[in-house]
Amino acid sequence: MTTIRTIERRPLIETGSAPLLLMLHGFGSNERDLFELADLIDDRMHIVSARAPIALPWGGFAWYELSGVPGRLVPDPVGRAQAVELLIQFVSTLPERIGTDPRRTYLFGFSQGAILSLALAWRIPERLAGVIAANGYLDPALASQPPAPALAQLPILQLHGTYDDVIPVEQARATRDMLAQYALRHRYHEDPVGHSLHPNGLSLLQHWLAEQLDGPPPHGDG
Repeated sequence: MTTIRTIERRPLIETGSAPLLLMLHGFGSNERDLFELADLIDDRMHIVSARAPIALPWGGFAWYELSGVPGRLVPDPVGRAQAVELLIQFVSTLPERIGTDPRRTYLFGFSQGAILSLALAWRIPERLAGVIAANGYLDPALASQPPAPALAQLPILQLHGTYDDVIPVEQARATRDMLAQYALRHRYHEDPVGHSLHPNGLSLLQHWLAEQLDGPPPHGDG
């Protein structure tokens, strides 16, 4: 299996088997990008930031190749499908390997990482406790089959920039409307920014995560 390199921050407050936050960066970035936000994340969480396996010629990494131009990006369908399967396997085995609570695995994806996070929410919601998808969308090609039933109770926080010129906000709104049919605990939020996180979105993310950790897992042992 393709190796996914990671960096970690262990929980600063020990409460037994810790909840896990897995960070998935965007196209052309690396595992240190989202990890810069670790100091803002709930101290109870074990944070793992993953590096995508494809090294790009100009630097940075990708989960799958893209062509086209910003606003009209075209994914490589074979690589996209492989990335989903790779992450399903990774997410399914990570809690046991590092000793985190298997009922409390959260994903935080940005851009391409958000696309894949939403794909995993669709495919394996029973293995997840929540998903944060920032400046991404649910790719229709990855949601051609009906979702797994546990999606109905999976908490999802979807953040997007109104002026995003990489992934247009219309794609995010289409995802919002699609998830409204299946995910009862989906929340959508826009901020007046481009392809980035707004301080309001970061604050919402912090409070949303704290709310999830203070409540029961959305389903059983997963």
